[in-house]
Amino acid sequence: MRLFKSITDVFVKFVSVILMLLVAGIVAMMLTELCARNFFNKSFRFSTELCGFLFMWMAFLGVIVLYDRSGLVTLDILYTRMPAKVQTVMWFINKIFSLGLGAVMIVAYCGMYKINSTSYFSTMQFLSKAWHFLPMAIAGGFIVVKSIQQLLERLIAKDNAQKQGG
Repeated sequence: MRLFKSITDVFVKFVSVILMLLVAGIVAMMLTELCARNFFNKSFRFSTELCGFLFMWMAFLGVIVLYDRSGLVTLDILYTRMPAKVQTVMWFINKIFSLGLGAVMIVAYCGMYKINSTSYFSTMQFLSKAWHFLPMAIAGGFIVVKSIQQLLERLIAKDNAQKQGG
């Protein structure tokens, strides 16, 4: 289990670095576009598509970091004041739904791949739309892996507690 956790931790650190580069890229692109528009009365047509592409990657890779840190908005505020057994049941339901969400993200990407792989940006003809939606599948895969990890850790901890108690 430690190896599993180490791998996901390294992956999240890698994604965090990529996120910083994406933010820097989107800021640089927006500043370039603003300067070109205001000082030279010119606009780069591709900047809108490139910013959209960078934003899509930034948004879904951000989900990876937030999910790893339990930073996504969840419904745990509804059951935090309930008895411990209800909290445990709700936690498991939450993780099962997270697992399902991650799987749906992967399935959606795979289902649309045939269309997206043959569709291209109007100004970036070298880049298919499959690359645009790839971070959704990556985030979905991470959610699946991390949910499984969390479920296994919880079940192992519960099993160890029962063995020690009984």
